[in-house]
Amino acid sequence: MTTVTHSNEPQTFSPARLCAFNLGLQLVWGAVLAVSLQGRATDLNAGGDAAIRAYAFVAPLGAAVATVVQFAFGLFSDRRRRVVGHRREFYLAGLVIVMPALFWFYLAPTWPQFVAAFITLQVGMNVAIAPYQAAIPDFVTRARRGLAASWMSVYQSIGNAAGLLIAGFVHDLRLVAFALAVPFAASWSVMYAYVRRLEDVADENAVEISPTRALLVLLFSRGFINVGFFTLLGFLLFYVRESLSIGGDSTQTQTALLFLTFTLCAAGGAAIAARPTDGRDKRLVVTLSCGVVALALAILATAHALPAAYAAAVLAGAGWGAFITADYALAAAVLPPGTMATSMGIWNIATTIPQVVAPIAALPLVLHFDALAPGLGPRAAIVVALAEYLVGAALIWRLPRV
Repeated sequence: MTTVTHSNEPQTFSPARLCAFNLGLQLVWGAVLAVSLQGRATDLNAGGDAAIRAYAFVAPLGAAVATVVQFAFGLFSDRRRRVVGHRREFYLAGLVIVMPALFWFYLAPTWPQFVAAFITLQVGMNVAIAPYQAAIPDFVTRARRGLAASWMSVYQSIGNAAGLLIAGFVHDLRLVAFALAVPFAASWSVMYAYVRRLEDVADENAVEISPTRALLVLLFSRGFINVGFFTLLGFLLFYVRESLSIGGDSTQTQTALLFLTFTLCAAGGAAIAARPTDGRDKRLVVTLSCGVVALALAILATAHALPAAYAAAVLAGAGWGAFITADYALAAAVLPPGTMATSMGIWNIATTIPQVVAPIAALPLVLHFDALAPGLGPRAAIVVALAEYLVGAALIWRLPRV
């Protein structure tokens, strides 16, 4: 058995390079989850309610696969780290699976092939995600994790924005796949070359993961907030098409632009939240950020024109960026040390399970209100998302101050 060497961070430590892979990961998710999944469901299922039902089937299925894969490979990578001192094989496996899966996802000619491609893509992405999210606890001392979390959050916002631009404005699906695959591989390469030089800074021994009160509170709070996020994300394209009456190619373009506005403002919110997250009560940062998002959703639910929708996207993005910075810092403080990738796999249940719950829970409501008046269903989904944000923010106060 190889002994893991522990050391302090090198003076040349670069969170920009360590966190670079998050840019590629979020580039893919920004394109796939915000626009392409709904768009391909519409193209392969003749639009209308059939497209909504198809989306509500495939999105939870992919998220369920992600939940299992993240937990399993998080656990495997913790064991691997204890033996050889790194998790790099899991990053490599993710790259090898994702590259062909991206092209299959965008070029699959039939619905069954598309479903299989989406599942494969979920497997590849999530083989890497839980091990990679342990990179900050592995390589960054506690005093600088807020800064590193901010870099993760900024990359998430920039990646989402770039993915949205690609999916919203490039209509040749072959070019979309290529435009996602190249920067995904490039960001992976920057991260991979850098982590090969780093030594583990964690000095904690491995511990058993148990369902502590703090862990359960964190999962439920984050889970409610993410259900709200994925309810908004999943039905945004349908909101643009039905509630704002924007059809044709403009549907995907305007959806991408709205979410682009959201993600660019999220980058600013994430950067601004770095210092308060390191120096103040993280629960307060979460609560204030969710309050801003809830206000934005109230505006969005009642908007009848694009200017009001864009104003809501600005507010929501700033609040969301601040939340994801504080959220990661909370996880690094609350999750058990020593088995951080497994812990992150459990933590990510509060991201993947909401992807299952959000479309399934919202679908009957959307269809019911759409039957009452065209375009009313997506507005109802946004109201539900607002309530979910508020519940998640209230639950965070059951955590001790960290």
